[in-house]
Amino acid sequence: MTTRAPALRMGIVLVGEFSAGDIATARRTSKSMGDAPVVALAAADASASALRSAVERLDADWVCVVTGPAGLRLEGLVAATRALGASDAAAGLYSDTRVRDGGYEDGILRRPVLSPERLRCQYYLGPAVIYRREHLVATPLVEVATVYGYLYDAALRATLAKLEILHQTVPLVEQRGDREPLLGSSELDDVRELLLSYLGRSGGGEVRAVGADGVHDTRRRVVDEPLVSIVIPTRAVHVPTSTGPRCFVIDAVRDIVEHSTYTSLEFVIVADSVAEVEVIERLREIVGERLRLVSWDKPFNFSDKVNLGVVHARGEYVLILNDDVAVLTPGWIESMLALAQLPRAGMAGAMLYYEDDTIQHAGHAYFDDEASHIGLDRRRGDSGPLDGYRVEREVAGVTAACALMPRAVFFEAGGFTGLLPGNFNDVDLCMKVTYLGYDIYWTPHAELYHFESKTRNPTVHSFEVAVNWGRWGHRMHDPKYWPYPLDRQPLG
Repeated sequence: MTTRAPALRMGIVLVGEFSAGDIATARRTSKSMGDAPVVALAAADASASALRSAVERLDADWVCVVTGPAGLRLEGLVAATRALGASDAAAGLYSDTRVRDGGYEDGILRRPVLSPERLRCQYYLGPAVIYRREHLVATPLVEVATVYGYLYDAALRATLAKLEILHQTVPLVEQRGDREPLLGSSELDDVRELLLSYLGRSGGGEVRAVGADGVHDTRRRVVDEPLVSIVIPTRAVHVPTSTGPRCFVIDAVRDIVEHSTYTSLEFVIVADSVAEVEVIERLREIVGERLRLVSWDKPFNFSDKVNLGVVHARGEYVLILNDDVAVLTPGWIESMLALAQLPRAGMAGAMLYYEDDTIQHAGHAYFDDEASHIGLDRRRGDSGPLDGYRVEREVAGVTAACALMPRAVFFEAGGFTGLLPGNFNDVDLCMKVTYLGYDIYWTPHAELYHFESKTRNPTVHSFEVAVNWGRWGHRMHDPKYWPYPLDRQPLG
């Protein structure tokens, strides 16, 4: 039996280098869907105005724009028409991409759901998008001259208007290789102008660079200079290392003071009763009146120690931080704080590296009932799937080794649960934050070393598994922002 799509008036516009065979295939696909109109724009004729004119001439309610070379797939179009036909609110749709010779086990390049903060850093929707015709017609040509700019602008305007853009896993197209063609100077000019305009209309920011590879360095700006309370739980003692005795909290605090450009800080040190007097004195010398010392005289419980520290914090924002870190990027706090100040922001996290320059954390991933860190063991400088290690983006969660959040959100979520003293407490907090409707972000522009051993094997107690999975087992597969299997399982 032949599969046919439900009635939906959709036109198809092919833009770029398509062979006669490609165009014929598109027309056959169109015929299978009820003779949807097909327009082909050769690369030499491709421009924003030409695409706009083609869209205006189409007798259709929806328009599928394919930038070549990429071959349309009937299965994908049928799935798209069903999804769009079933939604009254949808204004558009994009999909994963089937890739030949791309190195993927199943031949699919997976894309995240629509993510506005990631979108300002990267047009990741792929070579095929579908929009309501009226949305494309309403996208102005003032700021763009190229097809790339026009489609990018249409996506950004959709996010500004809070239009629903669907993501489907059934590929609309098949392409060879997983890299898009490099952008030319005209396309880069378009991108700079439209991103400046978008940032100006969506809370502010700056465009530091636009990349020919499609990755653009845009940053949100910090509003005012709110006090950030850095909450560090620590034993505050010297420990033996291969180079002699070392006190991690002294090194971390000194490093923050000497290498950070953000200065509206206080340091809330939650120190165990075994803390060495000379360590506390040295901390006072380093930070002076910005030190708030909180005593902890109970058995180890990371969650309760942090909660106590946040209670004593005075900042509008709290930065939960392990004591075994070192700063790599001076503007690390600003990068996270700018994201934590966004409307409905719940948390922001950083890029953490092991001492051997492999990635320890590029966000949390919850996949196939497991929790892990994105990017584990990848070399520093690795781009990641779809350049995911290079762009600011929405994530399902971030590690408590370095997490910045509004203090009010911390309390609204109930802070860390004392039922998870050592493991999964950050997973639980992230789940509570997103359950409340807040967003969590990650930035590659806040880089730190985290000296936690990558081979450590802390004991995970059965009660910790029972608590976390008992609460959140139904959400432990959440691929919407990171739709890739885990690189490896965590050791703890």
